[in-house]
Amino acid sequence: MNAHTAPQANVLTIQQLSKQYGSRFAVNQATWSATSGQIVCLLGHSGCGKTTMLRLIAGLETPSSGSIQLEQNTLWDAQQQVAAEDRNIGLVFQDYALFPHLSVLENVMFGLKKFPKPQRQTIAEQALRHVSMHHHLHSYPYTLSGGEQQRVALARALAPKPHVLLMDEPFSNLDHRLRDQIRQSTIEILKKTATTTIIVTHDPEEALQISDQIILMHQGKIIQIGTPKQLYLQPKTLFAARYFSALNEIPTQRSDHQITSIFGTIAVPQHLNTTQQPIQCCFRPHQLNVFRAPTEGALSAKVISSSFMGHTQLLRLQLDLQDIILLAHVDHRQNFAETEQVYLSVDLTTCFFYASDDSFNTDHLSTEQTLQV
Repeated sequence: MNAHTAPQANVLTIQQLSKQYGSRFAVNQATWSATSGQIVCLLGHSGCGKTTMLRLIAGLETPSSGSIQLEQNTLWDAQQQVAAEDRNIGLVFQDYALFPHLSVLENVMFGLKKFPKPQRQTIAEQALRHVSMHHHLHSYPYTLSGGEQQRVALARALAPKPHVLLMDEPFSNLDHRLRDQIRQSTIEILKKTATTTIIVTHDPEEALQISDQIILMHQGKIIQIGTPKQLYLQPKTLFAARYFSALNEIPTQRSDHQITSIFGTIAVPQHLNTTQQPIQCCFRPHQLNVFRAPTEGALSAKVISSSFMGHTQLLRLQLDLQDIILLAHVDHRQNFAETEQVYLSVDLTTCFFYASDDSFNTDHLSTEQTLQV
């Protein structure tokens, strides 16, 4: 929930929801909720269960156990099942699923069958005005750009005033520059109409930018739920920390209540007091301080490579006395050169510490799946 708002009643409540295919759980004991007007992102790699979760809420798949509740009404549990068409839930598919033989207006009117015929056109036109597509009433989908098709699909989903809107990777088919623009305007429309929205994405940057709440999933299970800031700044597991950016990971030595690393000593964090496992120290590239002159407490290193990334420069650094390579983000104007001698430090109080038995320890992410922040 947004920290600035008073507690609100849940519009959508998911409890102990599971979907099993044979012995494999696509969704495993998921419990979460969304409040009125909230934008919730289901985030995770392909195959983690986020689209299955969306389909269970929509009524396109049948859960194995658990319950789905919309305000005071039970949509699905062991005793009661409401058909997909009676759930008043909007759905925007990844490919928009517009009917090619229908005009823009007819596409939007298609979802308004429960309204009297004279009202359908008025409601459809109003929905198209909301998304700035009113001037395309009589156009056909094939004449529209990807961004315009996305807006028509959004208008069609919003026209019946659904209690909840579900969107499956709605921006992934758009090219990069257009994606930011369409995403921004879509979020503005959703906020203006106070639509409770569940968006599936695998893109951590997208989730951080658009959501009030992120639900991070892995192999059917929920790993962590929280605001974008909570997931980025306080990841509870190594998997969660790695998902949002490249991560520097260094070993530590433990003695009594102290952890010693190459960057100094710190008290054992409270959550690791009882563990007997080795403890790993992790920090993001932007947390590594890089100096040109020797600095007290800083370790000497050499620049192995430097990549220009626009407003930042990504450095790969080899420590002189350790077989450890670290990544750092620095301002591009600092212009470090390859083989240059530098000095590194990090504030241990801002680092993440995890026991080495973290159950997602071996899940290294590819660069496509992480956000370089």
